[in-house]
Amino acid sequence: MIPQKRFFTLFYTLLFISSFFLTEARAINSINVQTFNPSVSDHFVILEDGFKSEWPRASKYYFGANYNYVDSPLVAVDNANNTNLFNIIDSIQTLDLFFGFKASPRFGLFIGGPIHYVTYPSTPAAGYPSGSATALGDLKLEAKIRLTDDTSDTAIALIPEIHLPTGNTENFVSDASVYMGLRLAIEHPFRNFTLNGNLGFAAASNAIYTNPPTIVSGIDYRKRFMFGLGGFIPFNDRWGMNLEFSSINMIPFSSYLNPNELYAGARYAAADNLIFTLGGSLGKIGGPTGQTYRIIAGIRYTIPEEDKSTSTPNPVFITPPAAAATPAPIVPAAPRAVMRTRHIEILSPINFEHDSDRLTPEGKEIVNEVADIILRNQKNLSKILIDGHTNEIGDDQYNLRLSLARSKAVKNYLVTRKVPATMLEARGFGKRKPKVAYSDPTAIEVNRRVEFIVVKKAKP
Repeated sequence: MIPQKRFFTLFYTLLFISSFFLTEARAINSINVQTFNPSVSDHFVILEDGFKSEWPRASKYYFGANYNYVDSPLVAVDNANNTNLFNIIDSIQTLDLFFGFKASPRFGLFIGGPIHYVTYPSTPAAGYPSGSATALGDLKLEAKIRLTDDTSDTAIALIPEIHLPTGNTENFVSDASVYMGLRLAIEHPFRNFTLNGNLGFAAASNAIYTNPPTIVSGIDYRKRFMFGLGGFIPFNDRWGMNLEFSSINMIPFSSYLNPNELYAGARYAAADNLIFTLGGSLGKIGGPTGQTYRIIAGIRYTIPEEDKSTSTPNPVFITPPAAAATPAPIVPAAPRAVMRTRHIEILSPINFEHDSDRLTPEGKEIVNEVADIILRNQKNLSKILIDGHTNEIGDDQYNLRLSLARSKAVKNYLVTRKVPATMLEARGFGKRKPKVAYSDPTAIEVNRRVEFIVVKKAKP
């Protein structure tokens, strides 16, 4: 496998070389007015995230699809009176597909492209097209490089991208030249939401439209400054809401050339590796322009890999039917977490997905019991120390990062169960504090654990 730094260098070299071979001059009236560029994030739609993915770490392959309908994406503008004159394009429907490969937890590559259905006015102004057309869009290549490590709450990613001019130049869905961009994404989780910001620049040498200049103010998309700010608000483990603002500012600046959008939508995790999104955005923010509104639906899927963990499934016992008709008494389920003097004892292991900080459904059930214990005893507790431990498999630094990530995941889940974040502290010890000796046959299972240390309030 190519090391990450060499792979990154190779990617940039290919971008640089391709710009010489693929930016030949073409017809000047060729721009891509479908400015919606769907993210490859698993919890944002318009903005790219910091690549601290919620996907299981063992998963390497991603698939995504987005459908979006945009109303009035290209209009004739009377710049002198600051008004729209008529539609050049009534609507565009687009299906965006992408495939991704996660080479490491901090580095991924993505490739994708759109298919457009363009609808023109039935009675267009003189000199403009009518009817409808299906057209391919420009091919997109993107890389994500997370600059921060797994132990940092703030995730910062560098995102280079290139769009190759494979699209149809006659239906306003291609810039007719290589589009190259670089974006910075900064993401930080707070108690009840995640905040995400994007900042970037892009250029496409032939992205100009000037037909006819006496009626339509010229459109120059060759140089673009991009800014975005958004938040993700989780309601529970499955449902959440996105609020995102995206601004694409053309250089030189002009209000009618800036297709800003304000997006709001819902996100539903049907499974740990399957996510659906649905929402809409409003355009025309900041001056006369197209993109009155947009409707967006998406799906994200990651291909699960085989779990190579050594855990043994619980045996299943089949009990023959009782001879007597008398029903058996209902026996309450045994607790899996118990309050002790200086700690909360965990009687069943809190499990995570293999090589991941994502709790399994059974693990969440046990943490639910821990949350109930903390809330019942909250008035007597000052702090809960959440200590993550691993077994001896793997190097020391890797295990330190994984144990801390898992203890933070437990902390974050407890917060969703109404436990105050201020009384929780996550710590990671890796394999440095084994519960049993490595020579013990049970060491692999027993040493991989999460412990809860109780700090009680001082008596007055």
